[in-house]
Formats: sequence, structure tokens, C-alpha cells
Amino acid sequence: MMKEKRDFKSLQDLAAEQIMAYALDPVENPLPDKYREQYDRVVSAARLLDSYPNVGHVISLLKSKYRVTTNQLREDVKLAQQLFKTKHTFDWDFWFAWMIKDQVELIQRCKARGDLKAWNAAKKTLHELIGEKPEAISDPERMMKNLFVVQINNIGGAREMPLEEVKNLSDDDKRDIIDALYEPVEETKMEEIFNS
Repeated sequence: MMKEKRDFKSLQDLAAEQIMAYALDPVENPLPDKYREQYDRVVSAARLLDSYPNVGHVISLLKSKYRVTTNQLREDVKLAQQLFKTKHTFDWDFWFAWMIKDQVELIQRCKARGDLKAWNAAKKTLHELIGEKPEAISDPERMMKNLFVVQINNIGGAREMPLEEVKNLSDDDKRDIIDALYEPVEETKMEEIFNS
């Protein structure tokens, strides 16, 4: 059994320059007819991927517009993802870091050549890329003194004692406070506390 040779060639078989030339000027650089329909599907898929990052949803929308198989549409969407970066897949952080690195290298080359005019222009461009350093947002409560208190419940009632005062107590008084903190509470006293 011989495999059937397919008569349709994919858009991937063309050179990228030929596809780009058609995209820029379709009148002067026409694509062969057999590629034009797939090109339209791939461009439609790329536009839809910008709005809908869900591939399944894009394939459903394309299926309603074009009369081709789902497998063919999957290939078209895959090709669209490779050719056209969407706002969902474009790596802004990578390209921003790359632009800054490239600009720094340009500044270094201009300085090494002694070209002060290009050096200053490159520094100005780098400054525009980076922008101004944002002002630190000052927290109004940051400089406020925090008051920590220890509540001491005595037979006569409760008293709030600042932590600084607790630190200044004698060792015996501190021990009494610690013992009182760890003293188990009887059930009758616990009920009184909850009911109060």
C-alpha cells in the first residue's frame, strides 16, 4: 500500500519572508490561492486569541466561520500561536529587561568610543525607559509608638499594665504574673468568665 500524497501544502511550507511580504502588501506580493484560505484562518485565529485565550473557544468560533475539520483548525491555531504573540503570551518582563540591557551596552560602547553626543542620547533613552523612581508611600502609623499592655486580673478587678512597667517589676512579681498566666482555670470560674 502506498500512502496517498496530499495535494494541499501547509502555510508552514512557505518562507516566512513570503508570508510577511504578503501581509504587508498583498497586491504586490500575492500568495498562491491554495495558501490564502489558510492564511486568513491563521490571522483570524491570532485575532481571536488576543480576545479569548481559551483555545477551545477560539476553535469553536473558527468552526462557525470556516468549513474545515477541527484538526485543521487546531493546526491553524497552533501556527497562529507561533507566528503572532498575543497580549496573553507576550513576555513583557523579558523584553523590557532585554531593552534595558541593550541600552546599557549601547551606553558603554558610546563611552568607550568617546562619542559624548550619542552617549548622552543613550542615557536619556535609558532614563525614559526606566522612568522616575516612585516615591515611597509613607505609612502614617509607622512612626507611632505601639503600646503593648498586659491585662492583670486581680480579685478587685482588671488592670492594664504597659509592657514597660511589667519589665521594671521585681523578679518575684514577674514570677507571680507568669504563674497566674499558666494557672489552670476551674470550670466554675470559666463559666463565670463566659457568662460575664
